[in-house]
Amino acid sequence: MGEKKGMSEPYAGQLTSNAKLFSILAYIGALWLLGLLIRPDKECPFVRHHVNNGILLLIGFGAYSVLGVFIGRIPFVGWILNLGVYGCLVFVMVFGIISAARTRLFNIPLVNGIKIVK
Repeated sequence: MGEKKGMSEPYAGQLTSNAKLFSILAYIGALWLLGLLIRPDKECPFVRHHVNNGILLLIGFGAYSVLGVFIGRIPFVGWILNLGVYGCLVFVMVFGIISAARTRLFNIPLVNGIKIVK
């Protein structure tokens, strides 16, 4: 059977001088573009992993912003559900920032296998 990966695992490779900074910024809105476009960090697998997570997280926020408008119209349950989903997305963002600061590779649950940046 295949080995199951944890949610967060240490990074064993070498990091460039600003790799940790660009990995942290990848989780804050569209700042993932910095890690994707600035040389030499765009070739670093650590930065690319966190940039991929940042893109997925931004897509998640955007998709639920649209869905949240409709779900929020459900009396009482809608705003509780919206609060819960946004709370989970913010938790994933904060956990990703902490993992990047600790030089760990963080895998977002449910979308772990999706690679936008290869």
